[in-house]
Amino acid sequence: MTREIIDVGLYGGKSIFGGREAPLEASIVSCDKHHECSFFKEGTCLMVRAAFSRGCNYGTRQTVKGYTSRAKKYHQFKNEWESHEQYNKLKHPPEKLGIIGDTIYFPYSFIQINEDLTIEGPSFGGTRAVYIPRSFFTTDLIKRICAFRPQAIMGGEITDYQKKTVPLFLSHLKEVLPARYKAFKEDYPELVGEINYVGRKALLKTLKPSKVNYISKSYSELNQEWYWDGELLHYQKGYVSNLNMTNDYEVEQFVIRPSDKSTIKITNNDQVQDSTVFVD
Repeated sequence: MTREIIDVGLYGGKSIFGGREAPLEASIVSCDKHHECSFFKEGTCLMVRAAFSRGCNYGTRQTVKGYTSRAKKYHQFKNEWESHEQYNKLKHPPEKLGIIGDTIYFPYSFIQINEDLTIEGPSFGGTRAVYIPRSFFTTDLIKRICAFRPQAIMGGEITDYQKKTVPLFLSHLKEVLPARYKAFKEDYPELVGEINYVGRKALLKTLKPSKVNYISKSYSELNQEWYWDGELLHYQKGYVSNLNMTNDYEVEQFVIRPSDKSTIKITNNDQVQDSTVFVD
């Protein structure tokens, strides 16, 4: 199967932090497995450039060197790649379970799965993503992943694994491999509780009609409460940014029409339905 170009990105240019301008570069991602890839179906790709990206065993990335804005060919180079039909088509995905062909992509923190499917804690080099044949990704392996208790290098259990990593992994498993999740729940019901979605990000338009909250980490006076009716967001109470035409007012009505890409952070599990699309 031929590799198709699935994404083109431009990098470089003038930094917002100042300093020397870097020449533009075109990063061209090609793949022959994208039609069998759960990441691609979600508009993402492991080969798209990102800080600390591990890349992908199946895709390829070609870099074409360009110019700084002082060069005569700068605009020609920039326009050529910005007009490409695959320009900025994909984003780098969050760290989550994925399927690429007959392979499971497993990238979670605090756990390392070896080629022989033994499990151990993180090494000095950090956690590495692994590719597991789909036929080996059994309910027994999932059980060992969920029951694992990694130890810190200096001693003591890394409690964030059981508190955060395992619930997130099971949530991803239900989304990406629902049949395998169902089988695991039937085989080991004691390891599967109700999934808690609070704190995850989702596309707003895929939520149930419900209250939607913004909760500030540091300043409670900035908290907001809105109501999502399935089409529009209606202001209920809380902080609203200043409006420029006057400086003395009370908000009676404030209505927002979100786009298809609008996201929110889940604050209540009742907001979630089977068709909810998560972006993390």
